Amino acid sequence: MTKTIPGTVLERYNGPPAARMTRMTQAAAVMRGAANMLRLLVRPGQAPAVRAQKMLVLIPSHNEEAAIGRTLQSVLDQSRAPDRVVVIANNCTDDTAKIARGYRGVTVIEMDRNVNGKVGALNHGWAQYQAGYDFIAGVDADTVLEAGCLEQLENELAATPRPGGVMARYTFRQNEGTSLLSRMLVRLQRLEFASWTGDALRKRRRTYVLGGQATLFSAHAMRTVAARNQMNGPWDHSAQVEDMALTGDFRSLNLSTTVSADARAYAGPMLTARALWHQRRKWDEGMIRLITRSRLNTWTVTLWRQQLGLLMNGLTRIGFIFLLATSLTAHRYVWNWIWIIPPGVAVLLNLKLAMKVPHRTAGDLLAALLLVPVEIYLIVRVCCATASWITVLSGIRRDGWEAQRTAEAGRSQGSSKMVLTVVIVLLAIVGTGFGWIHTPGFIQNRVLLVGWSMLAMLTAVQVLGMLVRILRPAHGLRP
Repeated sequence: MTKTIPGTVLERYNGPPAARMTRMTQAAAVMRGAANMLRLLVRPGQAPAVRAQKMLVLIPSHNEEAAIGRTLQSVLDQSRAPDRVVVIANNCTDDTAKIARGYRGVTVIEMDRNVNGKVGALNHGWAQYQAGYDFIAGVDADTVLEAGCLEQLENELAATPRPGGVMARYTFRQNEGTSLLSRMLVRLQRLEFASWTGDALRKRRRTYVLGGQATLFSAHAMRTVAARNQMNGPWDHSAQVEDMALTGDFRSLNLSTTVSADARAYAGPMLTARALWHQRRKWDEGMIRLITRSRLNTWTVTLWRQQLGLLMNGLTRIGFIFLLATSLTAHRYVWNWIWIIPPGVAVLLNLKLAMKVPHRTAGDLLAALLLVPVEIYLIVRVCCATASWITVLSGIRRDGWEAQRTAEAGRSQGSSKMVLTVVIVLLAIVGTGFGWIHTPGFIQNRVLLVGWSMLAMLTAVQVLGMLVRILRPAHGLRP
């Protein structure tokens, strides 16, 4: 019989966190020692009576009645069966908990007044059940694991000298999309994450974020982080990107954070433009808050590099549109065939990535070849990052989780803000155009000369970067 536990994750625990973690760690060590002794007593050729390593799977869920069944079935069908599966129903108002209880061997916790969202649910499940386990997997409630996923993750993490966590390579199932727009959004997300995973695999499989979709953690590493941070769990409830914050904690302890070379998982894609926007706003804001309050190190340098890459992509596209429009209005535009090179190289890079998309279809290749959908998707990403920087620098705090949930449910939470933003942008464009038309000719000439020269240099750097990615060998690793 499962137990309903109301309130926040902090209510059950009153002792000093560091001391409690120490007792838990000692108890876990005793249990592992007993298990290893029993294994040594088994006669050669006889199957061991107990498993040497124990695995706990935590599945935080908020109103996931449509997806939780598929997730649980994929977890229970694993070639390496987990020793315990815990579903934490986080402020659910649907039948998520009821459906989860229908699966044999699944423990269900209901949190009716959890104020810390997904992070509170994860920490609550971890604090209640982590003692005695060697590996702890975090799996999102809309993620489906391939049959050998947990076994492959465990084998990799067990063989790592200083284990922190290893993340499954994840992608999206194309059949999740039902409309023309949703199918295109899924294709573009598949292409984006094939690129991201491929880059991580080439960097000795090191990743700057162990995604919450499907990651296996070292239980000892998690206990160390919780004790060091004096928290009731390893995940930081103050971070919008709790998985990235935990990865940073592991990196600060010189622990491994890698992408699996074999394990595969299928995450739930964003099926509407609004849901995608709010998901990326949450990710971008969380990342920006992390890097602006953290010291510069090898981990944060990677995050800064990503943000600078988005900035450069935005500058080249906005710069081209601005210079093209101003040149045409001033009757000073002269076509040069050299501008065919950047989009041509971009198409080749997109095709290379599309060829590596898991279970690719002809539609994936066509989207890469057309280039326009990929460019629109990139512009949306740049706009998300820009809006997130403005929000953070202006000191605005907002609930990114709630905004994303509202958007995924099909309810608008900021239509008036979006309309206001569009109006402001249009007014800025009109004002700039009016000012440009009335600018003296010699100033126009100087602006166009400097502008096209700077754009040419930025574009040349980007083209060289794309050529390197096209020619760089994959060493047999596939995203």
